[in-house]
Amino acid sequence: MIQNFLIMRRTGENIYKKSFRSIDMDETVMSGFFSAFFTFTQHLCGADLDDIELGPYRMLFEAVGKDLILVIIFDKSDSIINVHQKLTEIRTIIESKYSEDLKRKLFHIKELEGFSETIESIITRPQLICIEETRKNKFLEVLNKLCSVGEILDCTIISMDGIPLSPQIKKEFLDLVIKQMDAFWKYRKDQLLDQIIVSFENRYIILQKVDEHLVLAALAKKSAPIGLITLLIEEGANKIAQIR
Repeated sequence: MIQNFLIMRRTGENIYKKSFRSIDMDETVMSGFFSAFFTFTQHLCGADLDDIELGPYRMLFEAVGKDLILVIIFDKSDSIINVHQKLTEIRTIIESKYSEDLKRKLFHIKELEGFSETIESIITRPQLICIEETRKNKFLEVLNKLCSVGEILDCTIISMDGIPLSPQIKKEFLDLVIKQMDAFWKYRKDQLLDQIIVSFENRYIILQKVDEHLVLAALAKKSAPIGLITLLIEEGANKIAQIR
């Protein structure tokens, strides 16, 4: 869940803050803290801070021009890919509609017509995979067949931006999948490998690319023959890719 959204100047001045959950943070303290981090990273390596983790939360940053910084604070269990897309959308809107107003030293946020409503609509927009019901049911048939294999503990379809096909997916499994997708996205933002296999304790996490929009994710026993399991996952992904 997204907790807070903040717009600040690099100098630490807070311009706008919106809380979306019960956790409310002091914007003055936050702005000063983030400003100090940005100053430090610029002096150290000449680059801006991308994201940081603090306790159960993650902070994602996006620069707007040379002066403004957008900040989203969200739960670590959320997909950074999805949150980044929302942040990029907000930045694009600000650059096209509000950038000149926000550069002014003296102004009130209420002067910006529709600004708060636009921010809120983007951040609170439901996270759904838009697939027609008939096609979705065919996807589920493939998944159920894969899960009938004893060595496969769980499987699901997940979008490239970290949204699962079914909200009933087990949270532990979803967290594991999103962590792997996020880790790869952080270093290769515009690409996804055809297949990722990660050994985790006594299990395998397998991510198989279906197409440019979807990934088939599976959790398998580590005692399972990995060659056979990956072959089954690949076949499942090919079947899903052909469903129209």
